[in-house]
Amino acid sequence: MEFFIDRDPFLKVLTRIQTVVERRNTMPVLGNALLEVCDGILTVSATDLEVAVRTVTEVEGVVDGALTVGARVLFDVVKELPPKALRLRKEGERLLLTCDRARFDLATLPAAQFPEIPKPEGEFRMVIARHQLATMLEKTHFAMSTDETRYVLNGVFVQVTAGAEPELPGRIRLVATDTHRMSMVEQPLEYPLPDGREVILPKKTVYEIRRMLEEDERDPELIISAGHVQLIKPDLSLISQVVQGRFPDWRRVVPTGNMVRLTAIREALHQVVKRISTLSHEKTLGVRLIIQENRMRILSVSPEQQEAEEEMGVVYDGNVKLDIGFNARYLREILIAMTGDTVQFALKDDESPVLIYDPESGEALFVLMPMRV
Repeated sequence: MEFFIDRDPFLKVLTRIQTVVERRNTMPVLGNALLEVCDGILTVSATDLEVAVRTVTEVEGVVDGALTVGARVLFDVVKELPPKALRLRKEGERLLLTCDRARFDLATLPAAQFPEIPKPEGEFRMVIARHQLATMLEKTHFAMSTDETRYVLNGVFVQVTAGAEPELPGRIRLVATDTHRMSMVEQPLEYPLPDGREVILPKKTVYEIRRMLEEDERDPELIISAGHVQLIKPDLSLISQVVQGRFPDWRRVVPTGNMVRLTAIREALHQVVKRISTLSHEKTLGVRLIIQENRMRILSVSPEQQEAEEEMGVVYDGNVKLDIGFNARYLREILIAMTGDTVQFALKDDESPVLIYDPESGEALFVLMPMRV
């Protein structure tokens, strides 16, 4: 194997795979990148057996072949090289990389040891708008669970439904919950669909998809099969296992008897909660919201009995005083995910779940469980 490539495009493809490469594993080859050269195209792949990334770029002076080499080592070497042409050549069991007067002799493992990555195949295929998927993941990903014993919650539930008629666009819904809070966002698709699908994206896959979507403005193709989900662009593809199991019915979590409404300026509330929570307990991050008439006081107390309090004006239609506590980080993450100027809370009492949403947009809603502070 031998090829020539400029440093910058090579660094780009190596950067794409770094977050997928396994740092600690029992299979040394999982720490390697697979380099395959064929007909002037270099394909670079990495996997941790759950998620795989494959990216391609053009090269020159090609002698076809394949090998695996330490992904982090190769990235670190190329990152420090000047923006000039590189030459990579396999000699025996080594990879020789030269650039100007610099020369690196890198260890390799046979390409045959690298796990097989599934091909982009599946019975369900759709093109999804990049900005749409990126926005919906932004509004839901923070609510994914970190409790490994509840594996079906360790990801984002994606539900795609077809339109009522073949020529009508379908809808896509994303839901995430860790049982302390829930986020749901639903939007119409820009393209018609013949049918629908449901899938749970693993947590790591969600983060990799977000990085992939941030790279450029191109709309990806989404492919869903029985055990895998794939996101495909012309020079970049992500292949991931899906979470096996049934996501709980999110509708049962949404409170229905919350008749009291509180409306506040979203960014103002976010800044107040951010300030006041500096004195909250570092583990619970609890803040209290004391609501009466059209005033709301936000309070917190540190373990050393230091106190913080700030009052802000709100629109409150309740006729009783409410004193309710929340985890400040959970509340702030919801406020950050929202985009409207105002935020509305639908409340019932001091102990019941709270429904939070943008009163001017019905596409997203959030549920937050109260806590004792």
